[in-house]
Amino acid sequence: MLRKTGLLLFTASFLSASPIQTIYVQKCASCHGTSGDIKTMGRSKAINGMSVESIEKAMIEIASGERKSIGFVKSTKEAFIKKHSKEELDELAAYIHSLQ
Repeated sequence: MLRKTGLLLFTASFLSASPIQTIYVQKCASCHGTSGDIKTMGRSKAINGMSVESIEKAMIEIASGERKSIGFVKSTKEAFIKKHSKEELDELAAYIHSLQ
């Protein structure tokens, strides 16, 4: 019973999440953590302490290849930049910054 209740609460909170929060959970949290406090692959700094501008700049530089990164990370950022608008990038960066 307790397990079912927990699953229902998780599902309800996920369904009530904002579109940007959902994007973060689906695309970012597996590497950066739900609070943005994980150093990805033990090398990068935690993203939750970064400014909105720094987050956007890092995403764009990694996606373009200007900033070196492993292929998976580059392709993930590149796919996000291609699929989402500048406004969505702004909203995602603001959301990540709010995780502090």
